[in-house]
Amino acid sequence: MARSRKPRKIKPRKVTAKASSAAETLTVHAQLADYRQQINRLGELVRGLDDRLEDAEIHINLLTRLLTTLCVEKFGMRIGVLKRIIKRIEKEAIRDSQIMHLESLYKLPMMGKKNPPPQPPAKNDPWEDIS
Repeated sequence: MARSRKPRKIKPRKVTAKASSAAETLTVHAQLADYRQQINRLGELVRGLDDRLEDAEIHINLLTRLLTTLCVEKFGMRIGVLKRIIKRIEKEAIRDSQIMHLESLYKLPMMGKKNPPPQPPAKNDPWEDIS
C-alpha cells in the first residue's frame, strides 16, 4: 500500500532576507575594493618615501665627504683627530637621543626649560620666628 504523498506547499522565503544578504555581500565587496585602493595608495606612498630616503642618504654621503675633505685638506686636521671628534660627536648624539627618548616616555619637561623661581615665604610663616 503506497501512501500517496500530498505535494508540499512551498513556503515563500522572506524576500527581505535575500535582499539583505545580497546587500551585505555588496557592501563587503565594496569595502574590500576600498581597502585595496587604500593599500595601493599606501604602496605608492611607501615607494615615494623610499625614493626620498635614498636621495637623503646620497646627499648626506656627499656632505660627509665634503666635510671630511675640508677638514683634512683645508683646515689641516689629521685623520686621527678627525676620527676622535667624530666618535665624540656620535656618543653625544646617542646620549642626547636616549635622554630625549626617556623624557618622551616619562613626559618630563625638556632640559632647556627653566624651573619657575621659588615663591617667597608667607608673611606669617612660623619658621621665620624660629630662625
